[in-house]
Amino acid sequence: MTHFPYLFAAYAVVWLGLFGYLLRLGRRSRELEEELRDLRRQLGR
Repeated sequence: MTHFPYLFAAYAVVWLGLFGYLLRLGRRSRELEEELRDLRRQLGR
């Protein structure tokens, strides 16, 4: 029972890390979509 704060802290760190990773992944995905759109536009000329 005395180790619950450590368990909570560990879960919090894991969830925060996962959230940060998903934010980075989403941002990178949008950047790649924009780059692909630009390349398609250049090829269409």
